[in-house]
Amino acid sequence: MRRDVLLSLAVVAMFTQSLCAISREALSQGALIPWFKDQQEFAIHTPKPQYPAEAVARHLSASGVFVIRVHVKTGLVVSASAAQSTASSLLDSAAIRALLQWRFKPGALTPIGLVAPQRHDSFGKEDALLRVPITFALR
Repeated sequence: MRRDVLLSLAVVAMFTQSLCAISREALSQGALIPWFKDQQEFAIHTPKPQYPAEAVARHLSASGVFVIRVHVKTGLVVSASAAQSTASSLLDSAAIRALLQWRFKPGALTPIGLVAPQRHDSFGKEDALLRVPITFALR
């Protein structure tokens, strides 16, 4: 059996949160967030998640939506969390580990302060949020 991770590179959003975490308020306002496919040209390193051996042994397949926080100036991902869990902590953890390695062209993403100034985010000039759907599927 081949282990493949189907990664939907449909990352949505460009909004900001604190450097430590992504607030629930931001996740609940996901309708304002554009899709990553429109921003994909700005991604320079997007490794796929490793399928955990235990998940393979259990024949786990699932999809989830994850939110990453990108420091616009450096293009580095500073945090990641599950907006919609895969219902498996193994798969969620694998997705988050991979997303924390993602990199974007410095200065390419639009900060939340420019996209949605009404949000009054304390890091609105520095960070962007992106929502990434990820699917784990065994082949």
